[in-house]
Amino acid sequence: MPATVLSCTPAAATPAGPPIARSYRVEWVDCQHPDRATLQAFIAAEFLDVYGARVSHFCNTLVGCRDDNGRWIAALGYSFARDGKTFLEQYLAAPLETEIAARIGNPVRRASIVEVGNLAARHAGAARHLIVLMTKFLHEEGMAWVAFTATRGLLNSFTRLRLKPAILAEADPRMLADGGASWGSYYVTRPHVMFGNIQSGYAQLAE
Repeated sequence: MPATVLSCTPAAATPAGPPIARSYRVEWVDCQHPDRATLQAFIAAEFLDVYGARVSHFCNTLVGCRDDNGRWIAALGYSFARDGKTFLEQYLAAPLETEIAARIGNPVRRASIVEVGNLAARHAGAARHLIVLMTKFLHEEGMAWVAFTATRGLLNSFTRLRLKPAILAEADPRMLADGGASWGSYYVTRPHVMFGNIQSGYAQLAE
């Protein structure tokens, strides 16, 4: 999982690397969590390193993975669409629920959508671990749809997991207040706004 309400950065900074140990300590980090600042700093540092991007917006809730030494090695965040306008709606011509409904041909409740972003990982394996974890969590929460902004690298992670999100729109930096100036080379990757059905994704991962 780049930008939102506290703001979400629906993007992914996931450089290649060797497989990481399978020992994970996962923590849910809300805005009051004592380690919120350190996890935000980890995300910001990864985006700066990979893209030269200056990330300043973070999802309402962050989920972080620590290694055996207690260091952050991966993170992502999520914000429920019911709580306000999502960051990625800046790229869309209509509200998120309207755009998804137009693609699937059925009405979609805004309360059933969650935006995922701030995905940053030292290793691709850690990113995939968090994607699996979040799919299970959001399924258990009764959410129906997930939306996010994806680079080719993030889409590769979904492919490895046999997940097939659909495209809503190109993530055009001209739609942002700063025209994408703070994002370094991120938009060179031609990211797209994507969406997926959480129940279908959960069923695929369970096979």
